Amino acid sequence: MPLPDRGKYYRGLLILTGRDRIVDVRERELLLRIGAILDFDKRFCEAAIDDLLHNRHITHDPVVFSETGIAECFLRDAIRLALVDDEVHYHEFAWLRRVARANGISGKWLKAELAASHAGERSLDSCECLEFRQYL
Repeated sequence: MPLPDRGKYYRGLLILTGRDRIVDVRERELLLRIGAILDFDKRFCEAAIDDLLHNRHITHDPVVFSETGIAECFLRDAIRLALVDDEVHYHEFAWLRRVARANGISGKWLKAELAASHAGERSLDSCECLEFRQYL
């Protein structure tokens, strides 16, 4: 995965995490582990997470990736992250729809991925099951 896409990937997960205005402990832990896998400094990741809900300079623009495959991978992993607290908040899903649209991915595809994740086909038990790893 190109470095710019790595940054967008992590920034996108941060934005998603903040959409419901709550940073769950499990979300924080996963974001730290994902940041390490993407080769971001731990202190940077901690500061970004800690500042997430208070930083008015964080844009909520949808992230756009260099390849559709990376965007689909991001959306699957983002749904898994959103479900860590057992629900996808309305604001989280609305933002994911914007990301899908910005990357040329249909809302129908996104809803099917969400349904598959809700059905338990794709749970987030560890970072090992995150799809972005295939691009590293």
